[in-house]
Amino acid sequence: MTTHEMGTSTGTGSTEPGHKAGGTGWVGVGAVTLGTFTLVTNEFIPVGLLTSIADDLHVSIGVAGTTVTVPGLVAAAAAPLITVAVGNLDRRIVLVLMSLAFIVADVLASFAPNIGVLLLARFALGLGIGGFWAIGASIGGRLVGPASAGRATALIFSGVSIATVLGVPLGTYLGALFGWRTAFLATAGLGLAALILQVIFLPPMRVDQPVTFRQLASVLRGPNGRAGLIATLLLVVGNFAAYTFIEPFLLQRTGVSAGLVSVFLLLYGVAGIVGNFAVGRPLATRMRPTILAVIAVLGLSILAMPLLGLTAPGAFLVLALWGLSYGALPVAMQTWVFTADRIKSEGGSALYISTFQVSLALGALVGGRIVDATNVATTMFTGTALAAIALIAFAALSKPVPLQH
Repeated sequence: MTTHEMGTSTGTGSTEPGHKAGGTGWVGVGAVTLGTFTLVTNEFIPVGLLTSIADDLHVSIGVAGTTVTVPGLVAAAAAPLITVAVGNLDRRIVLVLMSLAFIVADVLASFAPNIGVLLLARFALGLGIGGFWAIGASIGGRLVGPASAGRATALIFSGVSIATVLGVPLGTYLGALFGWRTAFLATAGLGLAALILQVIFLPPMRVDQPVTFRQLASVLRGPNGRAGLIATLLLVVGNFAAYTFIEPFLLQRTGVSAGLVSVFLLLYGVAGIVGNFAVGRPLATRMRPTILAVIAVLGLSILAMPLLGLTAPGAFLVLALWGLSYGALPVAMQTWVFTADRIKSEGGSALYISTFQVSLALGALVGGRIVDATNVATTMFTGTALAAIALIAFAALSKPVPLQH
């Protein structure tokens, strides 16, 4: 499972003397997990609020979609740059600063008088996302010890799935009841809670071997790693070109009510958790065929939405399959990138996150241009086409790799 690989191979340095990997260490892991929950909720919360944001700020749906594009692009650049720039700075200080960026960004967004100020707030959020992910993804083992590194990293990454299941739908629900600005204030409260817990429970974490650009380049030189990053780029662009605009699709094409959109997003998130954990065993025995299958199912799911999602029951079933396959994708691809070339590097975390974030941003941007030029259904066909290209590219460029046990 990828979490074991990551937990044992990333992060260099140590906690300060006197820190014990026990109950306090697990509370620290929980504090970082709340941080990942907060950042994912923050990043995706506009997905369920695009129509409200567009109407309130008097912009098109496509322009409103740039509220997802901007933090994704900024995070993509920030992940490797911040990882290198912070050098051997105490990782606790880095995480606290990134959490502070979440709070500032959300408060500014909640009072934004126009789209320009809102995008400035989302820029600040992107800095926090990139820095927090790049550092937070690699410290689980340092908080609880090598023997529990895999479980700690799994818990930290569970914040992603929990945010998809609870954070984004609850944000959508709050936005429907009290307005989109209230939803951003609520996420600021989450950021404050994460910040307080990190200050109290995270120990000082020194770094003996800071990440360098040369270390980042070693990951890119691996041929299978490159294949994984290329496939990730195509798949995530395609997925978010479509998924960013699922709310207007459900409202306009499926005909569901605004309140019911949060239920559909909740289903997507629950299915994503199932996919996240279900893919672990087949990855351990047949990694490459499993990844090919995940890519194929994801592409077919996106294609099915404009064909079968024109009724509530049809959209419900399609979103379940879509969520299941997309939930498996990050685990599958990051496992491949981190293990296929036998390169164990802290820089792998920053590069994977950078690729994922730039893809997310490009997906939202591409989808926005398509929506403004045509309609929301066309974004689904675009996502399908990119998934097909990713399937062909991965099949052609990747090579089977014997798994280590």
